Amino acid sequence: MMRFPVDVLKGCAMIRILRLVPATVSAIVLSGVMLAQAPQVSSQRTPEQQQAYRKAMDEADQKIADEVKAHSELVKNLEYLTTQIGPRLTGSPQMQAASAWTLKRFQDYGVDAHLETANIDHSWTRGSETAKITRPIERHIGIRAYGWSKATDGEISGKVIALDIQRPSGLDAYKGKLKGSIVMVGKPTDLSANDPNPENAYDGVIPPRRGASEYGMSWRERAELMSRIRDEGPLLILSDSGKTDSLFNMTGNYPRYQPSSVPMAFVTHDEYDLIWRLTQSGPVTLKANLQNVLSEKPAPASITVAEIKGSELPAERVIIGGHLDSWDLGQGALDNGTGAMAVLEAARSLKSLGWKPKRTITFVLFTGEEQGGIGADTFVKNHAAELPKIDAVLILDTGTGKVFSIALDNLWETAPLMAEIYRPLQEVFDLQPLSTRYFGSSDHVEFLDKGVPAYFCMQLPAHYREAHHSQTDTFDKVIPDQINEGAAFLAAWAWNVSEMPQGLPHHAEAKEASE
Repeated sequence: MMRFPVDVLKGCAMIRILRLVPATVSAIVLSGVMLAQAPQVSSQRTPEQQQAYRKAMDEADQKIADEVKAHSELVKNLEYLTTQIGPRLTGSPQMQAASAWTLKRFQDYGVDAHLETANIDHSWTRGSETAKITRPIERHIGIRAYGWSKATDGEISGKVIALDIQRPSGLDAYKGKLKGSIVMVGKPTDLSANDPNPENAYDGVIPPRRGASEYGMSWRERAELMSRIRDEGPLLILSDSGKTDSLFNMTGNYPRYQPSSVPMAFVTHDEYDLIWRLTQSGPVTLKANLQNVLSEKPAPASITVAEIKGSELPAERVIIGGHLDSWDLGQGALDNGTGAMAVLEAARSLKSLGWKPKRTITFVLFTGEEQGGIGADTFVKNHAAELPKIDAVLILDTGTGKVFSIALDNLWETAPLMAEIYRPLQEVFDLQPLSTRYFGSSDHVEFLDKGVPAYFCMQLPAHYREAHHSQTDTFDKVIPDQINEGAAFLAAWAWNVSEMPQGLPHHAEAKEASE
């Protein structure tokens, strides 16, 4: 989950995400201001027609749930993906192997499938990584380079400078003083501020804003600060992993798929805190050696696209998707092997039932969600002429926990029809009401920006905070019953949308990303 420019990080929180009112709205009633603002598209059908749709979807959704429960191959597929193929950086041989393997799995299930391939400027491979505090104490510490970080020039050694800056202008005091140093980009993260019981997996990683409180620098200010730090010519830039229990974190360089101008790396929170405290009482010197490798030539990056052709409206599409790529510290199990294999299982279950959807149901396993979004970009560009006929998109991208709602993502005009689509799901899968939250940080954003109704699954936390982008993102964390239910949910939602007599309304294209 969650691609974002490295320059946006502050304590490993994503500052660019726009947060709206964290409320839920009844999927049964959906009344008041929200419905008053939305076009009353449901009124074009009689109550009897709506009831007939409800009954048919109740029965279909239960059959889908029963099929997945009885015959799911999700866990078997996920174990192969995470164990035999392993982590899947965009452009890597492992990612390409995963795309080829999923292509065959779709075809094995009798689902038409193909690959769509773009090229990235450089692939990136993690090499040996070592670091040691040499003054005032001697201590070896763990270190992990950012994705697409340039390598150090052999082993480097420098004085550590700890920055505590509230605005980019605060760097003026360090003008000419950072060259040849090792820079800590901010104070240690205050982990005591973490909500011990986040409402959902996403909030476990990116806490929602509450009231009018400030988050410090905007993401644009953060980007400016990081750019100015790099321009000063330090030997290395260090970031706090922002995680408990000696877990690392990971993100990539910006511009995407290009080497950073300065080596950049994460240190675990406990060791970052140690180094910071040492700097408060005297000079600190640190050695580091990061031997990462970038490809000399562009590398292929493929997405897997499969579909069950519609019987009445084949030109109209319903898309369910998840990203197949991952970071490389763990096995890419919860982020996002679970989501990708749930999409594959949704395809298997629908094909096994032998039903003919009215609209074409498309299954997409994206690449590059973690590293620049090239997968969703590729699909949107390749299918630009078809975007007006895409009825809806739903993305699963926050781990193994139970799906308990769908976020409307500001698509108020779709609320009446989404309520109809959602009601049978709510009964079969014991869901909470539709959510009014906005989650602008996965593969659905490219579709939203083009005016396509695109939504995001909300899931229970289920160890996601710890696993997200860390070395503990491994197969043993998977909860089979919950993610199998998630696969059935995806299939049932796609079926309900495909059978809805009316298409969900589109909205105006976005002119530019919001701060």
